[in-house]
Formats: sequence, structure tokens, C-alpha cells
Amino acid sequence: MTHEATCNAAFRRHHMGRFLHRIGTLLPQWLNGPELARGCRDLEQLCWRELGYQRQPVFDGDLPPFLMVDADGYSANLSMPTAPAKLAARMAALELSPLPQYSLVGTNLSALARLLNLTSFEFQWLLWSYCIRRFGGAILPVLPVRNANHGCNVLARLAEMPVDVVRDAVASRRLHTWSFLNGISADGEIPSVLSGWLSATDQFADWIEQPYASDSDLLTALCKAHVSLTASR
Repeated sequence: MTHEATCNAAFRRHHMGRFLHRIGTLLPQWLNGPELARGCRDLEQLCWRELGYQRQPVFDGDLPPFLMVDADGYSANLSMPTAPAKLAARMAALELSPLPQYSLVGTNLSALARLLNLTSFEFQWLLWSYCIRRFGGAILPVLPVRNANHGCNVLARLAEMPVDVVRDAVASRRLHTWSFLNGISADGEIPSVLSGWLSATDQFADWIEQPYASDSDLLTALCKAHVSLTASR
């Protein structure tokens, strides 16, 4: 792995960690019953290293019956899921992986924000979506989104920003028009789960990781990628 790729990976780990920690603190406010238990189990298994576990926890129901006992017939060593409220508190207190002093992605995203005059929320939305594209949408707990208003409220809570700011960004469709994001279609069809609201396009994830000699080179590459993608539709 090149130095640039290593720095990009460290950049993603830091921001993905921040995002998962934030979700972990908010899940008990959004889900309840079996859905909350399932979402917390998933987070605990994803973040087991950060939580200080020696190994990834194995919960009841994770293994098929024939693996629930060892060769001597003893029950498998299963872990008990942490209670959602306790897990939320632990997630909020976790230390993040260090943010590299420099990364191509971080530099390019900052330049893009200047060139397109992105709002703070648009920048955050794009950053999260890029990281989740690289990690895969399955890294997120399944959080149902009832409608556009609910989706905007969820994003606003995650970003700790006013919901009107989020509504304006969603309504403008600017990030979708530039082919940065998938998810919300031109006819207004709304994704039914949170991961659908945080889905960068493969094209965006690819070109934002590349080196550019100047802001104008980055903008030229952006325009070429947009024209090429538009023509292929």
C-alpha cells in the first residue's frame, strides 16, 4: 500500500469511527425492542476492538447449532450483549483513531467545499457518504426511515445541526445533481433505511482519492467525470 493510500485509509477509519460512535449514542432514542437490540449487537461486534475486547463477541444465535458445542460437547463461549443504554455511554466515551496530518481525500474534500461553496452540512454529508461507500453500507445498523421529514431529522441529529439546514441541502439535490451521491432519486423517491441516505457514488469515491496539482485540476476532473457519467445514463 502506498503512503497516500495508507493516509486515506487512516482518514476513513477516523471519520467512520466518529460516525459509528455518534450512531451508538443515538440508537436508543430511535429504536426500541428487538430492532434496538439487533442494532446494538451489530455495533458491539463491529467496534469490539475500540471497546477493548480481546476478541469479537459471539452472541446467542450467531452460530448454527452444530457450532454451539465444542468437540467435548461443552457449550460454546458466548458473550452477553451489553444493554443499549450502557453501550451508548461506552460508545460516547471511546477514543478515536488518530487523524493523519495529511491525506489526499481530506485535502480534496476541503478544496471541493471551497470551490462549490458547500455548506457545513453538505461537507459532512459527503464525508460520511464517502467513508460508508468504502466500508460498505452493511457497516451501519438498519435504521428505518419513514419519510423525507424523518430522514432529515435523523441526519440533523447525527450532524448536530439545525434540521432546516438539512432540509435545504436535501431539497436542493445539489450533491445528487453533481453525481456525488446516490439514494434520493430525481422523482423524490426516498430510501427506506439510513444507509440509502449516505451513499456516495463509486465515481466520486474514486476521483476524490486521486492527486491533483491544483484546485483547478480537481475542478476539471470533477467536470469531466460529471459529463462522462451524465452521457452514460
